[in-house]
Amino acid sequence: MKVYKKKNLILFILIFIGCKSTLNHNPSINDSTDSDVEIEEKVPNPKGLRHFMDGQLLMNQGDFAMAIIEFQEALTLDPNVSAIHTAIAESYWNLGKPKLSEKHLLIAIKNDAKDKQALQMISDQYILEKKFTKATTYLQRLNNLYPNESKYIIALAELKKVNQEYKDAMELYLAAYKLESDRNELLETAGRFALQIKDEEKAKSIFKKLSETDIDQPRYLSIYIDLLSRSGLFQEGIEFIESLNKEYGENSERKAQLAILLYRSGEKVKALTLLELLVKDFSNNPNYYFSLFDIYMDEKQLDKAAILGDKLIANFPEDWRGYYSRSLVFMNEKDNKGVISLLAPVSSTFEKIFSIQYLLGLSNYQIKEYEEAEKFFVNALKISPESKNVLHSMAILYDEIDQFEKSDSIYLKLIAIDSNDAQAFNNYAYSLVERGIELEKALELASKAIEIEPNNASYLDTIGWIYYKKNNFKKAQYYIETSLTLNNDNSVVLEHLGDIMMKINKTSDAMNFYRRALSIDKSNQRLKEKVSPE
Repeated sequence: MKVYKKKNLILFILIFIGCKSTLNHNPSINDSTDSDVEIEEKVPNPKGLRHFMDGQLLMNQGDFAMAIIEFQEALTLDPNVSAIHTAIAESYWNLGKPKLSEKHLLIAIKNDAKDKQALQMISDQYILEKKFTKATTYLQRLNNLYPNESKYIIALAELKKVNQEYKDAMELYLAAYKLESDRNELLETAGRFALQIKDEEKAKSIFKKLSETDIDQPRYLSIYIDLLSRSGLFQEGIEFIESLNKEYGENSERKAQLAILLYRSGEKVKALTLLELLVKDFSNNPNYYFSLFDIYMDEKQLDKAAILGDKLIANFPEDWRGYYSRSLVFMNEKDNKGVISLLAPVSSTFEKIFSIQYLLGLSNYQIKEYEEAEKFFVNALKISPESKNVLHSMAILYDEIDQFEKSDSIYLKLIAIDSNDAQAFNNYAYSLVERGIELEKALELASKAIEIEPNNASYLDTIGWIYYKKNNFKKAQYYIETSLTLNNDNSVVLEHLGDIMMKINKTSDAMNFYRRALSIDKSNQRLKEKVSPE
């Protein structure tokens, strides 16, 4: 259990002396008042004070059991002193007896409802015991007693966070910031909660203020510009950066953010020129490379993106993002072997980087290196155990290699994680129909996928194919034709419609669909045989 920090012995003695331990005496004439009221002085029992001091010394030495004996002797002589109960509570806590600790803290608070030390200790104890509701009660009392101490507000905010009451947590952090306006981390935390609850207006207000008050922290400006971009307020962002430049002078970070805004507002040439100059003038800052790389990729300038990716790797060989960026170019070029040749040699170096492991899994899967693909998918899953992307990829892989027990298990896990995962419902249904088993279950799963995403071409094809397998060719034709209206260049769907046409004796139409499918998937031997039957 957590050991309380030992307090200063003198402080405890002062607390002890200040607590209620009274003896009545007759005032002298000089002490008398107009009302002749009897005065009580808080005088500790000398023997009680000695026991208390001895207990403190024993507690400081770590002998909590003997300390309790001394404190109890003090308590016998001065039964209403809160400080003694607090000291006993601390000793019991350090002996691993939280119930007894709680009992004495509650007595201390009953004796003195404003006992700051006891209130703090019982709040800490309840937090450590995860009794957050009780902890909140006493922290609120502390906050009411000491409204200008931000630590209690922050503690309350953290408890709100534990209970996922993010709006309340945000407001409390804002209140703490009002007390300590030099602590930007408090305002930043409030901003993070604003993002969490999707209150973009509040988030914009917070990160704008942070950008103005801490101009040397580029992440604040980056977040603010991103928020403005989401709302399409590009010009507002441009004007804000220009105002900062006017007041503080230009710097490279603001130039980079300005370039992003220019690009998003449609001024692509200006944006590219500005970022290319930044990369040239500040070649030791990888962030400018990544911003420029993203624009190259967005503009389909793959040659330039490839060159920039190579520079990233050469200049920053320990930064995994360079390898990842260059791999994205290979993937856009459908060069899976290029991805593998680049990433495989550094896979152990970046064994903890999810994106590297996952890309290796995807690329190996695409070239049918299933054993290697599985290895890297497993690595990625170790890094991010709940990654839906990896789980989907692994399920498809296991379907491909006929390890259906594993794929079924993953589909069920995905559905358990997210009951609106249409892809999981669809792929599980398609797996069952391709195996020719449990068609009713497959139909139920496919129907759920369509319910979630009614205009998904792949899902419409799946349910159509299930009806085909159930010999309901009318419904099969309806769903698969609807699928083709949404996406008419999918070779699998075209082949499925061809198969339906064959079943309803429309051979000529079937051949047309087979030929269209073959024109897309030219190496498909099955389609070749259907187009040119012997």
